[in-house]
Amino acid sequence: MYQQTYYVDKRSNTYADVLVAYGLAAVLDEILAQARGRDAPRRIWIRDAGPYYTVKLPEPLQEAWVNDCSPFVLAPFVQTRKVSPPEGFPEGVAAVRDYEAGWERFRAYRQARTDLRKTAKEGEAVDSDAQRALDALRPAPSFWVLALVGDWRMQAISTYNTAVRQWWGTWERQVVNLKAILEMCAAPAVDLDIISKKWGKQIKHKGLKRNLTASQLFNPHQGKGQNRTKANALAMGNERSFWLLEYLKVVGLWQCAVPRTVRGGDDRKTYVLSPMSITLAAHKAVFQTFSGRLWNETAVKMDCVAALLYTKTLLEYSEAGQYDELDFEGYGPDRVVSGFHVTQYKLLSRNAYTALNLAFIGLPRWTGEATTREEVRLLKEVIEEHCNIISAIDETRSNGYNLLLQYRDFLSGRQLGAFFEFAVGYSQYLTSEWEAGHRWVRPFRTDFLGRLIVNHQRKLKEIIESQGFQNVAYAIRYSTIIPQGRKARGESSLYDIRYGLGRELKQKANRRDDFVVALGDFMQSYNAENAQKLESTGQQMRRDLRTGDVAAVVELVDEYGPQVVCNLLVAYGYAREPREDNTDKSAQE
Repeated sequence: MYQQTYYVDKRSNTYADVLVAYGLAAVLDEILAQARGRDAPRRIWIRDAGPYYTVKLPEPLQEAWVNDCSPFVLAPFVQTRKVSPPEGFPEGVAAVRDYEAGWERFRAYRQARTDLRKTAKEGEAVDSDAQRALDALRPAPSFWVLALVGDWRMQAISTYNTAVRQWWGTWERQVVNLKAILEMCAAPAVDLDIISKKWGKQIKHKGLKRNLTASQLFNPHQGKGQNRTKANALAMGNERSFWLLEYLKVVGLWQCAVPRTVRGGDDRKTYVLSPMSITLAAHKAVFQTFSGRLWNETAVKMDCVAALLYTKTLLEYSEAGQYDELDFEGYGPDRVVSGFHVTQYKLLSRNAYTALNLAFIGLPRWTGEATTREEVRLLKEVIEEHCNIISAIDETRSNGYNLLLQYRDFLSGRQLGAFFEFAVGYSQYLTSEWEAGHRWVRPFRTDFLGRLIVNHQRKLKEIIESQGFQNVAYAIRYSTIIPQGRKARGESSLYDIRYGLGRELKQKANRRDDFVVALGDFMQSYNAENAQKLESTGQQMRRDLRTGDVAAVVELVDEYGPQVVCNLLVAYGYAREPREDNTDKSAQE
């Protein structure tokens, strides 16, 4: 059991396994900190090895380190009005967290923030002392874990506090607890029942529980119901699990879980990071920053924003160059953390939340490699653009909700086709929002789109770099979002706005001939309108299409197929050129 690498089986393939992995890493980190000194570097690697996670130490664990380890607390006791820590329990925030006090502080922060915003809106100068007072009240990211555990409707506080109480209650025999944990993780597929029985014989304190209820908070795949391995009887009951395994999940919850509430309702969501290859130190730094930035949102939007925001935070730490594993030389952010396990809890009764849905949201795989700081900076800009676009979509409307579902499918399934479906739908959403005067809804940038597409499928680079393709996309842009932008500013758009052009082309893309005819009709009407406006007004504010452009696009259709070319044309046609400060500005010829 004294070794360099430890193993955590994927018993459920849910975030329960991840909690154990991070809980184990935290325990081993504390042992090393006491043995080597807290200032000594400790590179503890957490890796996904397929059927299990591995936790690798910088050197083999020594028996003397375990035997000499002083008692420690890695998960605080959660105190409420009705639940108090046992007599003799250590004091301090690290050992006890007050649920009501946490909420009182959060309400004070929210009120102070509201008052400060009101002052700013009234045109008064914001007092620096008031800003500092607000910053001092800002709740730590761990508050949301406290709010989750302390909510009695989650029905987890009893199991949670029992595990914490037993850990401290057996501090005189802590070595026995530590050795049991090491045995549990010494190899894959160990027999937990044998280890738990051995622990029970070594510690004979009265009132201790060898097994605890497997709460849905830590085991989203389990709950009260018909849980018999063999269907030889029908009885309602809860699953039970070895208490030290549950304690590791309790510790892991504070290490890698991001609980949030869904805006506009009572639903809860818990996001748990799924590691691929990262050190505990790097994880803590990135996680602390990320969890402080993610705020409550509507259900689907929050999934998308969480994946994008974490990727952006990873890139920031990569740019700072503080951690070697975040250099991204030869790999992207998704090779450090694969994404999030997401569990949605719903109030199906007045008294209890129920785990309603288990899902996985992947980090973007289209970021590609970033071997220089300049590439990291560009990637951050791409991610930030996606964050801004997703954040501006209104999920309360059916078209916005469907768009967010398509984008989430793109993140989860990592299929470029799902993004194209989103891009076509977003073209319609963008024009309708601009028509309503909602100028905060923004288009993509063509160069950022190019990076996404090429990183997904490098062979498509030939299409987007074709001059004929670029010219036709330009024509679509100057028939849709450019004149619409001028109209929104009260300026003469000169040209008619082709509403629904992207959808029209998409509908014809199933057959090659139909698409070529539809595209030819658009090109002909585009040039005809140019000639008409030039004759009647003496002005021409956009370029004509040439016969070579038509031939180039038809050649691309024959090589790559009409759907691929159509998807790219619509995506690029409704995007802005990087040289434009904003899409309202027309490039006059």
